[in-house]
Amino acid sequence: MNKDKQNRITKFDELFKRYYNAMLGAALRILKNERDAEDAVQQAGEALYKNIGKIPEVGDKGCYSFVILTVERKALNILKARNRRRETPLEDITEKGVELSAYDQDGALTQAIKGLPPRERQAILLRFGMGYSVKETAKIMEMSYSATQSLLWRAKGQLEKILSEKGEL
Repeated sequence: MNKDKQNRITKFDELFKRYYNAMLGAALRILKNERDAEDAVQQAGEALYKNIGKIPEVGDKGCYSFVILTVERKALNILKARNRRRETPLEDITEKGVELSAYDQDGALTQAIKGLPPRERQAILLRFGMGYSVKETAKIMEMSYSATQSLLWRAKGQLEKILSEKGEL
């Protein structure tokens, strides 16, 4: 094995040993699922190895940021793919550990949310159904923070209007 390849492998091993727990933690914060978080770390590891020459030396300023941003990007990609693959039934979504369906005994809220335009529905479900912050929702939806706030404001107004018209409020 040539010296350059050995140096790459050594640097990668050192990088992974030093930052693995931080990488897994960053992925878990986004994905809320250990198996998906491990997948994100694996994908980040592959990307980091391919770009090992561009990464500052382990322990140098900027190395940690480079590693964490890489794993966060991979985690967000997994989250987007998960959201595209399936639409989670409203009954399965929880808000701060309390089933949303507990507030929706007659299904009016579920129907109102289903009646929203897709972007508004996605924002409402991410923010209030899955418990993401506005900042996290903006990141997932690839929107600015202020645009996400406006979208959520419009969606909540639309929900209020729909529920009022049905006599649910």
